[in-house]
Amino acid sequence: MPIGAPGQEQFVDAIVEFRNPHINAGLTPLMTLREELVTNDDFRDRGGIDDITRDYFLALLINCDKWRICVTYNPDGTDIETLKANATNPDAIESDPTPFATDNIQQGTLGLQTLNFALDGSDPNIPLRSALNLTPNASVVLGAIDRCIVAWTRLNSRERSSHITKYDSLRILGYYQNARDYLMTFGGDANRVDVANVRATDEPRGPENAPNRLTETPAGGAS
Repeated sequence: MPIGAPGQEQFVDAIVEFRNPHINAGLTPLMTLREELVTNDDFRDRGGIDDITRDYFLALLINCDKWRICVTYNPDGTDIETLKANATNPDAIESDPTPFATDNIQQGTLGLQTLNFALDGSDPNIPLRSALNLTPNASVVLGAIDRCIVAWTRLNSRERSSHITKYDSLRILGYYQNARDYLMTFGGDANRVDVANVRATDEPRGPENAPNRLTETPAGGAS
């Protein structure tokens, strides 16, 4: 299916046609973050990710937030507390309020844009959740990222010719903070746990050899 086709599974509520080109701009670093997550081996570790991996993804999330600020309509440079800069502090997903220089210019009417990213599973770089084999922790973080993606496409500002409103910007900030909280809660050395056994699907003799599965064959041979 081509780009612009309706989203599937976790992206089913995404709106893939709109007028505001800055929706695509704001989504671009977020899609990079997602691509990095689904190809990162560390998220296959059921015990959790270490500090290095957590901080790497926090840095990518902070970059996403910089773009949120860049496409926010803020012509007077209002110093909104929740939009202030601190790009090195994982306790706050924030960045410098430096929007594009067209805030004071009326934009001309634009035709409909299509989403630059295929959310229907046709792009192997944007796989749907059903195509992934992730740990529970990774699934939680991925779910938060996917909700951010869907939220961007559903902003009221999608019908503007340029920029997103401060209100929509704060909505996206809330989703980013949720993703950050999951990374901080489930990531890092302090949050790693010991996992002793392999998954049933990793059992070399088949899932039926993994204890406590419904498919297990009792020792006596009875079914």
